[in-house]
Amino acid sequence: MREPSANYPRHRNRMHLDVAVPHDQAEARIAAALAAGGQLVSDAHAPKWWVLADAEGNEACVATWVGRE
Repeated sequence: MREPSANYPRHRNRMHLDVAVPHDQAEARIAAALAAGGQLVSDAHAPKWWVLADAEGNEACVATWVGRE
């Protein structure tokens, strides 16, 4: 996976989605989003969740149940 972008512009989102996926599918889903032009904003809480953003800055979290005991 790519490193989180330190210079990604942070601003108020028009929309924010949380997408829950099985843990064994998380990396593939993130890779697909990055290949489609998304950007990794943060992986500070991985493997619980990763924050991604589209070109307009709308964020989405890819979340799993790992680490949420």
